[in-house]
Amino acid sequence: VYKRQPPDWESRLDGWPRAGRSDLVEIIYTSGTTGQPKGVQLTHDTFLSTLEVALVIMPPRHHRLVGILPLSHLFEQAMVLYYGTMIGAEIVYVRSRMPRTILAAMRELRATTLVAPTQFLQLFWSALTREVDRQGKRTAFDRLRRIARHLPVRLRRVLFRSVLAQFGGELTMVGTSAAYLPPELQQDWEDLGIKIVQGYGSTEAGFATCNTELDHPTGVVGRATPPVRVRLAPKDSEILVAGPTVSPGYWMDPEATAAAFDEEGWYHTGDIGRFDEEGRLVLTGRKKNIIVLPNGLNVFPEDIESMLADHGLDQAVVLETAPGRIEAVVMPPGTMPILAEGRGGQEPRSAEAEEQA
Repeated sequence: VYKRQPPDWESRLDGWPRAGRSDLVEIIYTSGTTGQPKGVQLTHDTFLSTLEVALVIMPPRHHRLVGILPLSHLFEQAMVLYYGTMIGAEIVYVRSRMPRTILAAMRELRATTLVAPTQFLQLFWSALTREVDRQGKRTAFDRLRRIARHLPVRLRRVLFRSVLAQFGGELTMVGTSAAYLPPELQQDWEDLGIKIVQGYGSTEAGFATCNTELDHPTGVVGRATPPVRVRLAPKDSEILVAGPTVSPGYWMDPEATAAAFDEEGWYHTGDIGRFDEEGRLVLTGRKKNIIVLPNGLNVFPEDIESMLADHGLDQAVVLETAPGRIEAVVMPPGTMPILAEGRGGQEPRSAEAEEQA
C-alpha cells in the first residue's frame, strides 16, 4: 500500500547522522593462505584513500574496462567498479569467464585497459601462441618480437596490429596483482606494445606498492605511494604496511587482529621481500613457508617455484620432504589438473580441455 511521505521528510533526512571516514562500509571475508576465513573491515577512509592512490598510479583518461574478477574481490572493486565509476570509464561485466566470452567482450567494447590475474595473462598468451603455431608462423613471430622489444611502444603496436585486433585493437595496459608474474610472461606481452603494470597488496592492506605506466620493469612490484608506507621488519624482512588504506582489523576477531596488526598501526603481511637498488619492492616468499636447512640457510619454496616458472615449468610445488631435503613436484607444461583423480568421480583435465569445456 502506497503511503504518502510525511511533510517534514526533508528535515528529518537532514537530521540523520552523516557517515564519517572511519565508519564501516563493507566486510570482505578472505582466508588467503591462512585457511580460517576472517572478515576484513573496510571503512570509508579505506576506500577513499585507496582511490586517491589509484589516481596517482593510473591518471584519469578515457578507459574502457572489461570486468573479469569477482566483485567480492577488493582489486576488482577498487580498480574497476569504484575507480572506473569515479572517472567515468565504460565498464562491461561478462556473463562468463570463458576466454572466448572475455575476448568477444573486449572486441565489442574495444577495451583499452584490463585488470586481470596472472593466470589470465598466461591463458591468453598460450591461446595466442597455439594459434601462431597452427598457422606455422612461430619462427617469424618470435623474430618480430625480438626486433619489437627494441622499438618504441607505438611502433610495436603497428607491427602486431593484426594480433592486437583479437583483443579489440586498442588494449594498451593490463594491471595485475595477487600472484607471481614471470618476467618472461610480462616481456611477452610488452613485446606486442601492451604495458603490464604489476602491483602488490591485499584485502587488509589495500594498495601497498605498484609500478606505473612509465616505470614497469619486470620482477618488481613497485614503490609505495604516499600516504601508504611500506617497510621491512628488521628481524626477518617481513613486509609491513601502514597508512589509511589499511583495514582497522578483522570483524569480531580480536585475536586475529592482534596477530596481524601491531599497536603502531603496521599490518604484518606474512610476505617476505627486499628492495632493489631503485627502492622498488621485490617479493621473495611467504614467512610461514621458510625452509631452514641444517647449515642455517633459509630457503623460500616460492623462489624455486618462480625459477622453474621462468623456465617454462609453471605448474610446480616445492616442499621439504625430509630435514634438509627439498624436492619439487612438477606437472608437464600444458597440463593443469582441475580435480584430483578419484575425487568427485571426475578425471583430471588439461588446461586445453578446460578452455574448451
